[in-house]
Amino acid sequence: MDWLFERTIELAAWVAFILCLLFFCDAVWMLLQWGISGAEGSAANYFAQSSQAAIKFVGSALALGFLACIDRYVFDLPEESE
Repeated sequence: MDWLFERTIELAAWVAFILCLLFFCDAVWMLLQWGISGAEGSAANYFAQSSQAAIKFVGSALALGFLACIDRYVFDLPEESE
């Protein structure tokens, strides 16, 4: 059962990593679109979408770090023998 739980944590970490990359690319793309659009009416919309993607990027990065800590401190530390 421990093996299955560890693989589930690792799979969730990979999913968080992929989402992190996607949200980062989306934030950069929307920020570039905001810069290109200049003073047009849709500029605020691009900036808002970029901000939302950046927030999701930070959330995914925090989730990835949390899952990495679980994997490290629950499964990868050696057993202490007394």
